[in-house]
Amino acid sequence: MKDEDDSRLIGMLRRVLRDCGKLYRKCGAWMVRRHPTLLEGRADQFEELMDDLHRGLLMKVYVTVVRADDRWTPQEKRVAAAMIEHLWGQELRGKALREAAIGLFQQADQLRWESLVAPFVRYAPLADSKAQVETIVMRLANLVAKCDGQTMPEEAVALHTLQREIDMALHPANPQGILAPLGSGRGGASAQAQQHQQQHEVVDVSQEPVSEEDREKRLRSALNELDGLIGLEAVKKRVKSYTNFLRLQQQRRKAGLSTMPISLHMAFVGNPGTGKTTVARIIGQILGALGTLESGHVVETDRSGLVAEYAGQTGPKTNKLCDSALGGVLFIDEAYSLVDSSGDDAYGREAIQTLLKRMEDDRSSMAVILAGYSNEMDEMIRSNPGLSSRINNKIEFDDYSPAELGMIFQRMCEQNQYDLPGDARYRVLLGFNHLYKRRDRHFGNGRLARNAFEESVRRLADRIAEVTQLSESLLTSLTADDISMPGIPPSRFDEITATDAVLRVTCEGCRRRIRIPPTAMGTQIKCTKCGQIQKHDWAGLYES
Repeated sequence: MKDEDDSRLIGMLRRVLRDCGKLYRKCGAWMVRRHPTLLEGRADQFEELMDDLHRGLLMKVYVTVVRADDRWTPQEKRVAAAMIEHLWGQELRGKALREAAIGLFQQADQLRWESLVAPFVRYAPLADSKAQVETIVMRLANLVAKCDGQTMPEEAVALHTLQREIDMALHPANPQGILAPLGSGRGGASAQAQQHQQQHEVVDVSQEPVSEEDREKRLRSALNELDGLIGLEAVKKRVKSYTNFLRLQQQRRKAGLSTMPISLHMAFVGNPGTGKTTVARIIGQILGALGTLESGHVVETDRSGLVAEYAGQTGPKTNKLCDSALGGVLFIDEAYSLVDSSGDDAYGREAIQTLLKRMEDDRSSMAVILAGYSNEMDEMIRSNPGLSSRINNKIEFDDYSPAELGMIFQRMCEQNQYDLPGDARYRVLLGFNHLYKRRDRHFGNGRLARNAFEESVRRLADRIAEVTQLSESLLTSLTADDISMPGIPPSRFDEITATDAVLRVTCEGCRRRIRIPPTAMGTQIKCTKCGQIQKHDWAGLYES
């Protein structure tokens, strides 16, 4: 039985190790392919750097937990052997394993959490993967702590400390202050990582002429990504219509026919967390795929990226940022902050005037997307004739419904390999419904779903911290008791979820509205009228 438990443990361990490597490499390839101009240093070395960082992260987690109780048990040695096989492709035993483990401990001491997860903090396109990093770290830590069948008090403390440290590393107070990645899985800072940190030249993304087939493939990929977004139906419709218009103009140009003037500049209006940045990146890919813009890369900024601290520096700073966006999209979040209603903000006015000139001069080689709250953005555009004449595409982003927030929560569970049973879904839905009904302009939307997921995972970690015999189910199932909602105290949340509510779904066969029990979400159900068997991940909620 013990051998069987050890085999099961090593199997779970190997999956976590593979997941970590896969995540880092996938994110590295994504950045090189989609956002090469954001990378500092040579883009062709970034994937190798990410592979190094994943190795360093695994070493750091293992050493942190094993060192907690000053013991190195036989089970922990077997874990070390599996890790070394993953890290370096070597199967070691006995003296060779001990010597390699000593080296592993020494290398881990040179690594810092902040450096090992820095790409996910430093580069905005990778921010959505932070929860996956934290999940992998805590799964590995729990497996190491419990591999010998017991959790020593020192190990329990180490787990809580590690949870706090990795959370602080992934969510620092000043994300822009994070240094470029320093660590390497092969001992300290590798030559590639050091070179990546030291070089700050502009990355040359010029390429051979792109074939029509490649452009079409890129366009399909961007539109598929758009379709894959949860909710945002009105936004999807507008973006697809805009794409069709651009394609028509392109086809007329090729045929030698006259074309209409195209305005690439846009305004995205809506509350935070409604997907504005994500859609801006997709639009960049569409513009690049159609050849409307050279590359379609996206440069993300806000007021701080345009306005300088001293007189005379704002214009050059804004121009430099616009230069970096040539051939792509300049996305300015909270753009309304550039306009002061009192009229005393000379620096903001200078940034606006510089931006307006570049929007006109570079209208065919750069798209500017201004984003922010609806009322403030409308007032900003109306009050400035230059902006109103240059921006004639406005897309409104509505708040996500409770069911859509549940879908976002579920997607995070799937990405991080967590199961979400029906009773847990019911608690999630009730929590989001409570917050949705009381929402204001600061409603978090997708960020709320992410925060709820991360809080729920932390509660799961606390629940299993004292459990000595881990199973796949314990590591991967979020129970109803684990579900937590930001801004709702646990006692109040219990009161909310104790309320009777009616759940209804639409039958895929007869289109009849049918009532389902709370635990049926995410399971197969049968329509009592037409007999259609179907699965509904989420349902409409009606309070009784």
